Amino acid sequence: MGTWHGLLDELTQGLLAGFAAAPLAWALGVFGTIVALLLALAIVALRRPARGEVDVVYLMSAAATRKAREVGEIDAFARRVGSAVEELKVQLRRLRSGHHTQVKIFIDHSNFITTWNEIVHRGERALEHDVDWHALPAVLLEEVADWLKKMRKAPAAVLYRGMHVYGTLFEDGYFDLLETMLQHEQTAPSKLPLPIRLRRETIERWREENTAHKWELTHEIRNVTGCVIVPVYRRTPKEEHLMNAQYTSGGIPIAPEKTLDTRIATDLIGDATFEVYDVALLVTEDSDFIPAVEFVQDMRGKHVVHVGFGNHTNELRSVCHHRIDLGKSNLFRRMQRRTRADGERREGVG
Repeated sequence: MGTWHGLLDELTQGLLAGFAAAPLAWALGVFGTIVALLLALAIVALRRPARGEVDVVYLMSAAATRKAREVGEIDAFARRVGSAVEELKVQLRRLRSGHHTQVKIFIDHSNFITTWNEIVHRGERALEHDVDWHALPAVLLEEVADWLKKMRKAPAAVLYRGMHVYGTLFEDGYFDLLETMLQHEQTAPSKLPLPIRLRRETIERWREENTAHKWELTHEIRNVTGCVIVPVYRRTPKEEHLMNAQYTSGGIPIAPEKTLDTRIATDLIGDATFEVYDVALLVTEDSDFIPAVEFVQDMRGKHVVHVGFGNHTNELRSVCHHRIDLGKSNLFRRMQRRTRADGERREGVG
């Protein structure tokens, strides 16, 4: 303490002596010292406090863990790529050696959706279908590859040659015609050959279904790789020819469609003739295709595989060389997607 008192006394005497000798210089010096001290304090206050040893160790450990995880993800990705490359090499060797099978898919959209709703949804006709059209080709090709492997006792390279989807649609004028007939039923029933048993709500429902089918064909399915959409519109009877039209038992005019089966059969035979496919997958329950199937199998040496559900029995199934049962082991689940309606139902249950 004595030492500190001595230093303070000497400092005080020095400052007083300096003030007496040069008051202005002394004042400027003191002012500069105060400014320097304030700046030093400001810099210290703004500086980030030094990290403690625990913080440093934690940050180093987190960085090391993150680096190890990134390296692990890169290694896993590299292994997947390597596996895919090896599989591709095997497929290419088979293709070059000629040991490959070309597969093409033909789908009767309306028939398939009707059967799908009957089996999967127990007859419920939803506006939004839950068929995953992007997954469907891969699932069916895998089933074909397994069948060929069992039949030939060796793995087979399967070459996807595309998918044709044939869909029937109503013209917008058909629903306008039904509404006109409802008006005639009330105001001028003599203009109708038969009493019509139909409600306006039903017409609106049919119109919505037709719009949903059209959107599915022209937007969703159209974006599937290798897919070709073949829309077929039903012919709407003209109002002035209603007396000559055909009707259902409920007095509803029939909009005929006579080209869809012909188009599917023509493409099935034509593609077989030009060696587009070795195996055709026919997704329908319509037995009208039996003659075309027999021709491509007997005369062109191709295989036709029927795709459907097990509880449907028809002659088409027995004619085809093989059958893929979508109901077996719930195979259809692999080509089913979740819709907005499913989400709403699950939220309601929850």
